[in-house]
Amino acid sequence: MGTPLVVTGSSVLTGSVVNDIIVQKHCSLHLCGSLRGSLTIEQAANVVVEGFVDGKVINNGGRLVVNGNEGFAEFVTLDGSPEGEAGAVLRVNLSAIALNWSALARLTLGECAAAVRANAYGCGLDVVAAALAKTGCKTFFVSDLSEARRVRKVAPKSVIYVLSGLNPGTGPIFAEIGAQPVVSSHIEMAEWDAFIVSSQWTGGFALYVSTGSDRLGIPFEEAAAFAPRVHSTSNGITLLMSDLDHRKKPDQRAADRQIERFKELRRLYPGIPASMVDSSGIFSCPQAQFDLVRTGALLYGVNPTPGASNPMLPVIDLRARIVQVRDLAPGETIAGNDGWVAKRRSRLAMVSVGYADGYPRPENGAGNKLEAIVGGHRCPIAGRASIDLLPIDITDLSDPRSARRGEMVTLIGAGISIDDLAAAAQSTASELLVNLGSRFHRIYHAG
Repeated sequence: MGTPLVVTGSSVLTGSVVNDIIVQKHCSLHLCGSLRGSLTIEQAANVVVEGFVDGKVINNGGRLVVNGNEGFAEFVTLDGSPEGEAGAVLRVNLSAIALNWSALARLTLGECAAAVRANAYGCGLDVVAAALAKTGCKTFFVSDLSEARRVRKVAPKSVIYVLSGLNPGTGPIFAEIGAQPVVSSHIEMAEWDAFIVSSQWTGGFALYVSTGSDRLGIPFEEAAAFAPRVHSTSNGITLLMSDLDHRKKPDQRAADRQIERFKELRRLYPGIPASMVDSSGIFSCPQAQFDLVRTGALLYGVNPTPGASNPMLPVIDLRARIVQVRDLAPGETIAGNDGWVAKRRSRLAMVSVGYADGYPRPENGAGNKLEAIVGGHRCPIAGRASIDLLPIDITDLSDPRSARRGEMVTLIGAGISIDDLAAAAQSTASELLVNLGSRFHRIYHAG
């Protein structure tokens, strides 16, 4: 590639560009083609790309619309505290989420739905649901009615299932939003039927059935007894649901028994779409895909095949600011860090992230394997995070200038995946994702 192309005014370019592009402050670019190089967007700049952006995108406060990428995420937006006021910056790659959904959709035999519950696994419900809807996702699963309302605003034509089911007296809210409860007891079903009769609303519900030992749904025998209602044109059941007991690593014999029971139940509910597995089941139990797969954590970059390379694209990048550098003599410790004592002359970088932001705090304290990337090098976490601070041992850094006050360190991103952090913390990637803090400056970008 040659010298970067610097946009200093309002420009329109036709055709693909292989050079890097820098769009300066308050300037605009309309590219009628694809960009093969990197794209840097300065504050208040406006960029529209009608094709693809294949290189790295660095957004410093502008706006990007990408109309290529098969309808993938087409905007950049900011959320949370202003960057100068926040201790950390969380970047969420909407294009990666959309690409992950598209990759999973190609592997499914039926419809590929998206689980955006728990605030889209901590990644931001509104922007994630909007990006997925633009990509082609038509069905969403949310935690509760408040999340259903948010999805309806950004995906007005979508089907929305509420996993928490039907709380007493909430039928009118489901009708207002146009959402459907996941019914998992005969009491819920009876209340739903009463609401439908009194309101004449034509909305439906998902019937959740226990086919194994989870005991969370309607017992298999009761569901079989309910089956004759499907002969009514207003039976209301729009989806027949169940789950494998062990989703990521199912016991094959137990899974086969559950699948056979679900198939038997499905025969009693002819014409009703069926769903049994989440996105992990695409890889661990593909024979249980049926009509709809509920893709969840994998959308956000979690590895569905532990021990093997991750087929999903990474989605989040978390970087935090160094607020203080401290030198310790052997035997010294730091406040709020029980169990960690300097065994040699040590240098610690205090970073402005703590367990209030969802950073893990494993019980084994001094023996944990948590790390951060400082100046391109892995450095161990010194003990445990406090409520607001994370101590990083930078004693062995060859260049101390890379750990000065104000510099940013990587906690999740290149070199440390969400799965790496979960393994080191003896946790799960899903748990870490949903606990991502609200104090971060968030950048949602498309590229």
